[in-house]
Amino acid sequence: MASFIEFLGSFYPYLLGGIGGATLTLITNKVSNKLQKMVCYYVDDEVISRIPVLSDKGEQHQNIYYKEFKIINTTNKDISKFKIIFEFDADSKIVKHSTFLKSGKDVLRPRGFKGANEIIYEIRNFNRSDYAKFYFDVANISNGHFNVTEADCLGFKISTKDKRKAKKTQNSKIVTKEELSKR
Repeated sequence: MASFIEFLGSFYPYLLGGIGGATLTLITNKVSNKLQKMVCYYVDDEVISRIPVLSDKGEQHQNIYYKEFKIINTTNKDISKFKIIFEFDADSKIVKHSTFLKSGKDVLRPRGFKGANEIIYEIRNFNRSDYAKFYFDVANISNGHFNVTEADCLGFKISTKDKRKAKKTQNSKIVTKEELSKR
């Protein structure tokens, strides 16, 4: 029995070191490889027109809204490539789109329109804390619904948060020319 205790005493540090190291490795892998969340903020929403508008191409739009989104890499990884998909109401149409990244304005081109209401961008080399801004003019919005999702990626999910600020409406008043010149 004494020899067994001596044997166990000599291998005890190696036994605990191996188990401790393996446990620490498992915990580290579990934390660093979990599904990450990337945040897409809904930054701004403006009404351009609520009355029917005739476009340059001869199309009539019932209304036009301006929408702005900002996506930030809040994961703990640099992402080499992924696709982001913006989709609006089923009967809406994206009239105008623009992007801004650290490399410049409109460097990011859409990979295709699947429909008039959906646009896909492919973002490459998206490092931690990098951001991209997306600007859209969307016509014929009926419900105000939209969806932002990811494609062709592993290890993260995009969550959307509303960061629009409440806007104070400015009251306009029709006055005479005399009242304008008084101020």
